[in-house]
Amino acid sequence: MPHTKKRPASLMGINRKARIMILSVSCGGLAILAAVVFLLNASLSTIASKANEMETERARELVNASIQALENRLTGIATDNALWDDAVRHVYQTPIDSAWLDRNWGASTGEDRPYDGAFVMDEAFHRLWGKWRQKSIGAGTTELLGNGFTTLVQKNRRELSDGSKIVSGVTLTESGPAIVTIALIRSYHAVRPTAEAPRRYLVFTRHLTPPTVTAMGDAFKLSDLHIHVPEEGTHNEATLPLLEANGAVISELAWTQRLSGAVASSAAEDEIQQITLLVGGLVLALVLVSAYGLHRLARSEEAAQLTALTDSLSGLPNRRALYERLQEISRRREAVPVSIVFMDLDGFKEVNDIYGHIVGDQIISKMAEVLKSYMPRDAMLARIGGDEFAMLVMGGASGNQSRQFGKRVLTSLKNPVRIGERAIQVGVSIGIASDDLKAVSVEEMFRRADVAMYHAKVSGKNQIVSYNRDLDAERLRIQEIEQGIREGLKRDEFEVVYQPIVDAKTYAVTAVEALVRWPRRPEGALFPHEFIPIAEDSGLIEDLGMYVLKRACQQLLPHSPMKLSVNISPAQFRDPDFEARVVDILNETTFESTRLELEVTEGYLVENPERAITAITQLKKHGVTFALDDFGTGYSSIGSLRRFKFDRIKIDRSLAGDIDRECQAAALVAGAVNIAQAMSIEVTAEGVENFAQARLLRIAGCNSLQGYYFARPLPLDELLGTDNSGLGPSKVMPEEVDPYGAAGPRSRNARRPGAGARKVAV
Repeated sequence: MPHTKKRPASLMGINRKARIMILSVSCGGLAILAAVVFLLNASLSTIASKANEMETERARELVNASIQALENRLTGIATDNALWDDAVRHVYQTPIDSAWLDRNWGASTGEDRPYDGAFVMDEAFHRLWGKWRQKSIGAGTTELLGNGFTTLVQKNRRELSDGSKIVSGVTLTESGPAIVTIALIRSYHAVRPTAEAPRRYLVFTRHLTPPTVTAMGDAFKLSDLHIHVPEEGTHNEATLPLLEANGAVISELAWTQRLSGAVASSAAEDEIQQITLLVGGLVLALVLVSAYGLHRLARSEEAAQLTALTDSLSGLPNRRALYERLQEISRRREAVPVSIVFMDLDGFKEVNDIYGHIVGDQIISKMAEVLKSYMPRDAMLARIGGDEFAMLVMGGASGNQSRQFGKRVLTSLKNPVRIGERAIQVGVSIGIASDDLKAVSVEEMFRRADVAMYHAKVSGKNQIVSYNRDLDAERLRIQEIEQGIREGLKRDEFEVVYQPIVDAKTYAVTAVEALVRWPRRPEGALFPHEFIPIAEDSGLIEDLGMYVLKRACQQLLPHSPMKLSVNISPAQFRDPDFEARVVDILNETTFESTRLELEVTEGYLVENPERAITAITQLKKHGVTFALDDFGTGYSSIGSLRRFKFDRIKIDRSLAGDIDRECQAAALVAGAVNIAQAMSIEVTAEGVENFAQARLLRIAGCNSLQGYYFARPLPLDELLGTDNSGLGPSKVMPEEVDPYGAAGPRSRNARRPGAGARKVAV
């Protein structure tokens, strides 16, 4: 749908200024005309000569640019073809798959193709396979490609060998001068090969044939560009030598000079002699030239102003342009209903972290296209910065149009965004503020839309929220909690409580899981599910998690050999200093690293596996063990268990808690235990609430149990007792006997809404 662009108010008045300047120049031209006539005669020859020199130099630059453009194009093609997993499979086998090479590279050679020669060479640059203009070239040496090719290889052998550089240059082959490109054939995701590994190189050529050179000249507006033949040269021809990589001149490119300076001098000669008769014409010419220059200056100023109001990445107006448009509407002092739609991409930081900023930029450009395709007529869409967009909609139906726009965008983003061969899932949180700019300031409209967007993000993301006054109170509450967390860490308001993990056979406490509480908050205690999400969104989870880890290590230090289990937030795992901070705390508290077990959820591992493997591997070297938490609720694949080398899985309460009521849950638990045992992985079942569940989980093969049946989260001294003997009997109880009675040891602490302590990341 086409959308008209309103000319920004800041661009008005530029033409008026240009007209005033043109009038001033006209008056001044009369005064200086006599001096100009005198100087013209003296300087005409010099100007013509300099103009010719500049024209020739500019033409040389264009010829160089045309050669470089051809070289860059060939380099790009070589890059795409050399970094190819399929090519690796067919080229590195013995013998190489010539049929595959003929189909994929040989068939694309030809005079009218991007390259006319394709060759595969081994580590000694002996030719293994070749095609030139669809004719097969057998195995052999590099002599076919000339001395320039040999020099390129010698100068860049190390960079070619490790694949860090794709080399291009000019060489004189048996068929004439050519552009040649050399690239190491390797897998797209492969690391640099070792010194001993075999290497295969892909070489493309593009010969500078007469049709090719003519096409280069046509592309860069060069008259009659051709390969120079000295005996056929003309007086008006300019030349540029073609140099091989070793510096030798192998040919010349020539073209016809236009000599615009000489032409201008000759044309002006008669008029200079009759200058008296042409004074009026010269004055008019001066005015016209000046007017044209001023007109271009005015256009340049307008273009610069427009650039300042445009986002370079998306091509949309930027924040300043949108703000100026709103200010213009506000200055009318009319009750004009408007809606501001504020949008923030969900998961964009993860896209940058996983795929890099280049892909992130492509996502921004793609999202700009998506949003433009759904925007209402006469609306104004702008990129505010980062991954944020905003849209202005005017008119009595602006609120409804904004909501319809948001729904279409959310529906569209249910499907992944395709960037090349990647399918990337992103969402968007949308906030809408509607009012008229006579009653509400521009700044307030922006703020309301931002508040609504923020509420959409913290309420689950990928949704639309329209502003109302209650949102201000909610945001203020979140800000107060966020500030309270900062102050609470300084004032030691947080407390670590522990839930026991018991041996499934003896019920003896073998480990405890550390959980966080906020009991000493001045405004009153908050449940973990109320403050931990805010800590994660604000980045405070890193400091809070380290606080819990350090406090737990200090408190559990005397109770050796009891192990400590602490949950990790994905926000902490993304921190590149996470491993070092954990090791520093272990060293500071002298807590044995082999007693520490860190729990992670599988969701983050799937999102960023390389970062997760790095963190887990580094900490495992220090003796720290890892448990896969919430097993049975996410992806929970055998591949993940093997890839990340977990020491333990923790079966989620959604399975373990139903084992005494649902046959399906029992079967799933048994299957999970069998898989874990086959991989020598310990199994802990969470959410045990009665003796029947404990008994069935023990029979299923779980190594340890955790849940309200044994104890609710408590301070460590209350949990272990003054004699530090732990909970539960010290020996195995008969299956038919409940050691705690029919109701269980902690039946009076049956679960109630909000009673559980939410886990906190290290």
